Amino acid sequence: MLLAPLGRDSDRSFIEKFCKDIPTILFDSNLEGMGAAFVGSDNASFIEQTVDYLCRSGEPPAFFEMRHPANPNANKRRIAYINKMESLGFEPQVIKVDGRGWGFEEIGRQGAFKLLEQPRLPSRTILCSNDRLAIGFLSACYEKGLRVGLGDDCDLRVASHDDHPFSKFTCPSLTTAAHDYNAVSNRTVETLTQLVEGGGRPNARTETLFPARLILRSSA
Repeated sequence: MLLAPLGRDSDRSFIEKFCKDIPTILFDSNLEGMGAAFVGSDNASFIEQTVDYLCRSGEPPAFFEMRHPANPNANKRRIAYINKMESLGFEPQVIKVDGRGWGFEEIGRQGAFKLLEQPRLPSRTILCSNDRLAIGFLSACYEKGLRVGLGDDCDLRVASHDDHPFSKFTCPSLTTAAHDYNAVSNRTVETLTQLVEGGGRPNARTETLFPARLILRSSA
């Protein structure tokens, strides 16, 4: 079985029992110690590339995330953001917005409305934890009449992570860091094939992470 766990909503006890009965490879979202192997993206790689670029090209970014993220990858990205900002000599600025569940776009939109009502933003560069939050953030900027982008006439820069299929169609198009989907999917299938050929009993659990790729577009 190839399994992409839900994250915080996963039934860990059920998955643990399932993995003991069925040879399983986890991908995308890791559950520590479960399954024969995990294959996914290196979340630190996402953050290191976006933060480095944003700090070199303008004001250091504030990190925009859900207060109760549904996916554990979000926690890894926040920690990586804090570490990267401190390594560059900047103070991390983490913005937590309310909202639960998987309606990330609306959570991002409502969170942006509250943030934009403040008399002074922590930064004019906003780095969203994922593209779906950023899509909601861009929608709020449009409704508020704020211009997002690189020009001197722009109010904000917005960047994000994941390279969601819609990210290049937002207005402006979204600067982001992309998963190497082909590498992850190919390695996942290869690992499962090796597991099956080995009788379904791995010698030891392995984890394979692939780095992200920075994609520059109009929003930052």
